Amino acid sequence: VQLQTLEPSQVNLKRGTSLRVASVYNNYPSAHLEDALYARLAHENFYTLGGSEAVLYIERAHVHQDRYINHTCHNSDHCHCTESVETILTATVQLEYHGNILYRRTLSDTNYSDYADYDDIAVEVVRDLVPRTVRYSVRIKPQEGNTILEQAVKACQQGDWNTGSALAEASLQTYPNDAEAYYLLGIIERNNRNFAASDAHFNRAYAIAPSSRYTTAIRENNVIKQKEDLAISQLNG
Repeated sequence: VQLQTLEPSQVNLKRGTSLRVASVYNNYPSAHLEDALYARLAHENFYTLGGSEAVLYIERAHVHQDRYINHTCHNSDHCHCTESVETILTATVQLEYHGNILYRRTLSDTNYSDYADYDDIAVEVVRDLVPRTVRYSVRIKPQEGNTILEQAVKACQQGDWNTGSALAEASLQTYPNDAEAYYLLGIIERNNRNFAASDAHFNRAYAIAPSSRYTTAIRENNVIKQKEDLAISQLNG
């Protein structure tokens, strides 16, 4: 079953914070990374680009290339040698907000081409600095023979959470001790952001079949709620 949740940025800044990108050293890799960061930040539409309230410094950006023949040649071979290029881009970025350092990270990207992939590093940096929606999967394991619960899972997979809930409840009429039915109901309530009801279903599942799977789900609810509350406060700034 696919779910999604809000993930806050690693730094607690609110939407609309003015941000500019600055290169400490004016070299070729820094200029390309700066362009990639601006393009990615503009796409996310979280910061106001420009100003000096927050500054994302590119402290260091360096590209190193190794060229080598991609096979061994022998005198007897009729060979047209080809070479591969391994490009390694490393960069260190640091975010300052009113002079306080909130974020610092060194990243690297390796590929076999003539070009470093600046956008890959930009994506990672912006992922750290902007609240986002993430998707994840939860696996449901119906009791053998519980075809109604299997149908409930399929309904949830298709985004029909109401039908999934009704079928999960119906499955308990025939399989009252299938803890996974309560687990699925807990997941459905998590999707609905009814965390108290979700916890209650996970507790019912644990009472039937004590397992860390269900207590972990309760802890996850608490973590998800805390992260979403922080992400919402960042997005509503």
